[in-house]
Amino acid sequence: MEFNLAEKLAIVKDIDRVILADNKVENGEMEYLGQLMKLLEFDSEFVEEARKFNIQQANGILENMSEAKKHSLAIMLHEMAYADGDMGREELKLLFNVFEDVGIKIEKPGNTLSVFDISDIYFRSSRQVVYYKNDGISESNSGVKRAIKIEPHIDGKKGFSVTTFNVDGLNFLWGKKVEMAAKQMEVIELGANLTILRGYDDLHNSTENHSNYRLSIFHSSEEIEKIILHQMREQIEIEYLK
Repeated sequence: MEFNLAEKLAIVKDIDRVILADNKVENGEMEYLGQLMKLLEFDSEFVEEARKFNIQQANGILENMSEAKKHSLAIMLHEMAYADGDMGREELKLLFNVFEDVGIKIEKPGNTLSVFDISDIYFRSSRQVVYYKNDGISESNSGVKRAIKIEPHIDGKKGFSVTTFNVDGLNFLWGKKVEMAAKQMEVIELGANLTILRGYDDLHNSTENHSNYRLSIFHSSEEIEKIILHQMREQIEIEYLK
């Protein structure tokens, strides 16, 4: 998701407000802030500039963003509020004020957002189409059972672990056969019908370059329609269908 300069300033303004809402700064908040700084490409000086923004001015900019961008904003603010493992009353109050001011709809009261939940996904696919983009060809694997699992980062860090399995044959009876070992990813776009994750290097977990991978999840509010695994270095895309 690409944000212009004014939108970034307004977003960082509200991120800073969430961090300071309970008058204390936790390690988890700083870790998540570091991820957002990489994702949105800003630094500490940018935060100082954002702090100069008037709240009404920032809300006016955010209110005029697209619905997809507002979804991404909602996720960023919600994750920041819960980065220390607990969402306090002041943080929750601030979130709802921001959502109301910028026009982010919430269907039900409470701590959760009505957005697509990717925190625990196990998607089984009975057909895959592999696209070899360099060669301009594709091949279909009908009746081949594969599964994609998305879960919170296996080392307890921010972000997610994405693994693919072969669930065909006897291997499945004695445990799933891993096809693609866990890749560490973070959400870079969250829309009403499309969620995109991007891999990142995790030197403590693997020497493999996870940033070579992306994952596009096509979905309704509750059900996954298909998932595409992008292997950018090899210029290969694998489309997992129901």
